Amino acid sequence: MTCVVCGSEISRGSFVRCSFCGLVQVVPMLTSKEIAKLYHEDFDHFTPYLEQIDVHREYFKKKVQEIKKTGSLLDIGCAMGALLEEAQKQGMKAMGVDISQDAVSYCREKGLDVSVTWPKKMFDVVTVFQIIEHERDPLGFMRRVYKLLKKGGMVMLATPNHGGFWRKIMGKYWVGFTHPEHVVLLDFQSMRYLLEKVGFHDIDIQRDSPRPFPLSFAFTRAADYFPMFAWFLKPIGKFLDRYKFINPINPWDDMIVYAKK
Repeated sequence: MTCVVCGSEISRGSFVRCSFCGLVQVVPMLTSKEIAKLYHEDFDHFTPYLEQIDVHREYFKKKVQEIKKTGSLLDIGCAMGALLEEAQKQGMKAMGVDISQDAVSYCREKGLDVSVTWPKKMFDVVTVFQIIEHERDPLGFMRRVYKLLKKGGMVMLATPNHGGFWRKIMGKYWVGFTHPEHVVLLDFQSMRYLLEKVGFHDIDIQRDSPRPFPLSFAFTRAADYFPMFAWFLKPIGKFLDRYKFINPINPWDDMIVYAKK
C-alpha cells in the first residue's frame, strides 16, 4: 500500500500513518462507491445540525470576519447554508456546493446559490469545513480547490487534528475515528506538506476556536464516545442544560487552516 499524498509505502492496518508526510489513512482505502454508500440521502440526518443552527451561525460569523476579504466566496460542503448566509451579511457574493440533494434543495428554498456540481468560475475565497477527511484523494481534492481560486485568493479549511491533545487522551474513542466516512486524517505536519505540494503559500495552521455549544452538550457527546461512563456523564449534561454556560474548549480537536494561492 502507498500513501495517497506522497506515494511512500505504508503498512496495513485500520488507520495507518505515513512515516514520511504524516498523513493517516484507512488501509485498505475505501472505493468511491463504498464511501458514497456511507452518506444518507434523507433530510432527517440534518435534524441535529438544524437544532444547533444558531451555534453554527455564530461560529461561521466569526470565521467570515477572519477572512478579511470582500468579493466572491465558494463554500464546499455547505450543508444548510449557515456560512453562506453569514458571508452574504458581510457583503460577499457567496455560492455553495454540496453532494446532498437534500441540502441543495433546502438552501435553494432559502434563496441561496447552491449546486451539487462544482462551478467552473474562480473565487476570491474557498472555504472547506469538515470535508477533506472524507476525501480518498486529498491531494487531487486540494488541487481542484487551488484551481478554483483567483491569484492571491485564500482557502480556509477546518478538519480534525490527528496530532491534537484530545486524540491522545481519547484514543480509539476520539471523534476522528468514530465516523466510518473519515478515510484520511491530518495533523499540522501532514497538512502543511499537502498544501505546499499543491502550491499554496503563506500557510497558517492553528487550533480552531470552539463552536459555542452549551457546556451540557460536551457531556452528552462525551457519553457517546465513552459509553462505559454514560451513567455519570449524561446526568451532568442534563443538570448543566438548565444553565447558559458555553463550552470554552475545542474537544473535537479541529484545526483551522489559512493559505493563499
